[in-house]
Amino acid sequence: MIQFKTIIGSILCCFFIMQAIAQKESIIIISAIGKGPQEKFFTYHSKYAPFPDSARMNGHDYEGMHFTYKDHYDDSSVQVLIPATFTSKKPIELFVWFHGWYNNIDSAGGFGLTEQFSSAGRNAIFIFPEGPKNAPDSYGGKLERPEMFALFINDFLKQLVAINALPNNKTYSFNDCSITLAGHSGAYRVISKIIQYNKIDELLLFDAMYGGNDAYLKWIAESRQHRFIQIYTKDGGTFENTNLIMQKLKDSLKVNITSVSEKELKMDDVRSGKPLFIFSESEHNWVITWNSNLYRFLHHWKKGEPWLKSKEITKEIRNLMNWKN
Repeated sequence: MIQFKTIIGSILCCFFIMQAIAQKESIIIISAIGKGPQEKFFTYHSKYAPFPDSARMNGHDYEGMHFTYKDHYDDSSVQVLIPATFTSKKPIELFVWFHGWYNNIDSAGGFGLTEQFSSAGRNAIFIFPEGPKNAPDSYGGKLERPEMFALFINDFLKQLVAINALPNNKTYSFNDCSITLAGHSGAYRVISKIIQYNKIDELLLFDAMYGGNDAYLKWIAESRQHRFIQIYTKDGGTFENTNLIMQKLKDSLKVNITSVSEKELKMDDVRSGKPLFIFSESEHNWVITWNSNLYRFLHHWKKGEPWLKSKEITKEIRNLMNWKN
């Protein structure tokens, strides 16, 4: 059973203004929040973040409603969590999360993202750039450009060195890291763009397979080392396309996949390395938190560990989702 940390005591805030030392480096303002010894959780602003972007300088229209630049597309914030267990002495993993429609980096915390991530035990850093803020929009902003994601990651690594989160006796780059992309719902688009131009090791999609089919099919089929999981629902809008993707992988690309219901999901399914498609009977917005699925997909399971079976939900997760026992 997962033991999630709770934040005890006062929240300690401090602000650092860091000056750029080269033209291509971001000038960032960090708001650091103490969450216990050694664990670091902060927000910074990056000029390589998805927004602002020229394509949304005049906002965005959807079904007769206008979503302004000022309220929805002017935020370059990036949230970062460095778990207390992280060490630069081991290979560095970066976990990049993208939110879906009508959401933002703060409201998405209701899905228990950082709690599940920290408990998964990976030697990884959690990165969460702001997307279209509280808007019905899947556009990935600057990160849809071929060169931009690598620039975003390289700049991020420089910022970690600058705040002593990584040692300064080494130069870190995009190619030094194992990178996981994950997201919910409308995140499908920016992820499908990034994987076309960058070396990505793992994809975790939460009811997010609305499109980008050619990019996903190519990425899954091109290497057995690529780890892929998509959990989908009947009414979330991804059911038909997910089944189409599975059919093409099996029939046209001859890729051996695993297709299973969430109720029947076993540890061996997650450990196998085969592309994994999980049908969930839960609702579209619950697939991340229900059954602690982000934790289950991220954790490196070992034989003999107790598997979190269906409906084993911690009290902490119930509280996060405001559910009643």
